[in-house]
Amino acid sequence: MNKNLNEISFSELKESPYFILTCYVLVILLVVGGIGFGIFTIFNTKADLVATRESYQSHLQEIATLEELRAQSQKAEEQLSVYKEVLPDSLGDVYILSENVDKLCENFGLTIVEFQTPVEESSDTKETVLNLSVEGSFTNIVLFMQYLSTLRQIHRIDAVSLSADDNSLYTAKMTIVHLSQDGATGIVQPVQ
Repeated sequence: MNKNLNEISFSELKESPYFILTCYVLVILLVVGGIGFGIFTIFNTKADLVATRESYQSHLQEIATLEELRAQSQKAEEQLSVYKEVLPDSLGDVYILSENVDKLCENFGLTIVEFQTPVEESSDTKETVLNLSVEGSFTNIVLFMQYLSTLRQIHRIDAVSLSADDNSLYTAKMTIVHLSQDGATGIVQPVQ
């Protein structure tokens, strides 16, 4: 039974139980390897699908956030344009300069008792503080205060005090604060 390898024929070889067993083992290994590779590919594909889905959800959230920010930005731009109309860039023609306060008070029948040079204070917007003390009749002071309430630019009156002497002459002390982007000096004109 010891034959030389050259003397062995294929027909003898295919009938050998070792050859048949080896073929079966190879076939089983190929099938098991194919199934293992298929399962590995399915798990990788599933992991890729999960990652893709998470990425898609993340992108959808980013898009929603961007749309919300775009809407907020547009609303802020609209509000900014409204504020810019009310808050002047600089003095321009809307201000009656501090040297004209004399004339303004005279138009209301008031006499300036004290007028301090406007002081500009810096903040997000510039604030110009005017301290003014005037004398006149109660009616004239009220008319002057009504005039101040018609000013078209943003302002506030921080302090007002009113006192009278024996001759029914009233003295009004007031602190007026004007707001602007670059600061201002003076009182603004009323709306026409």
